[in-house]
Formats: sequence, C-alpha cells, structure tokens
Amino acid sequence: MTITQPIVRDALPSDAPFLAQCILAGFHLYDFEPEGPIDKEVYQLLIECIKREDLLYTYKFARIAEVDGVAAGALLSYPGELYRGLRHKTFVELWPDLLRLDAESEQETGPGEYYLDSLAVAPAFRHQGIGRLLIEDGIRKGIGLGYKQMGLVADVTMPHLIRLYESYGFVPEERRKVLGIDFQRMVYAVR
Repeated sequence: MTITQPIVRDALPSDAPFLAQCILAGFHLYDFEPEGPIDKEVYQLLIECIKREDLLYTYKFARIAEVDGVAAGALLSYPGELYRGLRHKTFVELWPDLLRLDAESEQETGPGEYYLDSLAVAPAFRHQGIGRLLIEDGIRKGIGLGYKQMGLVADVTMPHLIRLYESYGFVPEERRKVLGIDFQRMVYAVR
C-alpha cells in the first residue's frame, strides 16, 4: 500500500463548505458529524463569508491540506494588523447580535504578529501529522511575510491543545477572554 504525502494549497471559494466546517470545529460547535452542523443558518452565513475577500473568515486567508485530492484539514492565518477591523466588519454584517459580546472581548491578536486561527483536521485524517503540517505551513507563511512572531489562542478547557502547541514551539503567555470563552494566548518567536 502506497502512503500518499499530503499537500498544502491555497483555498479557493469552492472550498467554502469545508472551510465553514473547519471554522465551526475550531469554535467547538461541530466535529464533522455526518448530519452536518446543527445550526444550518450559521453554517450558511459562514459559507457566504468565506467566499468573500473583505471579511475575517475569507478563503484568501486559508490553506488546505489534501490527501489524494480529499480535503483533510485547514488553517486560517493572517497578519494581526488586519484582525480588529475585519473582525468588526464581519460581526456588523453577519452577526450583529454578537456585537456587544465582541466589544467586551479581549483581542486575540494585533499589529506585529502573524496570527494562526481556526485549525481543524477532519476525523479520518487525525493523528497523521496533518495539523502539524498546517501549523508549520502557517509559521513559514508568517516568516515569509517578515513576521518574527506568530500567535494563537487555545481553549483553556482543552489542555491537550495547549500541550500540542507547546510541542510546536509555542510558549504560553496570558489568558484572554474572547466571546465569553477563556483562552490561553500562545506565541512562537522566530529565532
């Protein structure tokens, strides 16, 4: 049996349904269940958001890992300078009911940092190095853009994720409360 090496490629607008599933998985609202996401309205809004280029969750910020032409996982990543404005625009246009909660949230990232956001791997491809491949790709992308620091947040109720990111070289910093969830902010510094 031949084992195919995964490839990582830029996402396309046609990848929006898979990317929406990955973002929902990153929010812990869905885990690729066969019946699909429970909240179909949020899922459809995310698909429309991803197809656009002017919102935070756009296909332009996504990279997809594929195995034999099948999407196995995805990572959104972008310059921290873009976060605040695009996040606000995204909430104004798609989720205005969450604007108050968004205004009370701490920022996940900011200027001077390349941010790794919404990593997810489909269950059939877990424990095969897909997540590591995507994280390493995100770090290389940030370095290629001139960033010396990459950041991410991990849900504090999932210590295995914090340990996983530490194994990639991320160092825990402060905790941040984002949309009512406690996160551990973690930073990778280029040496």
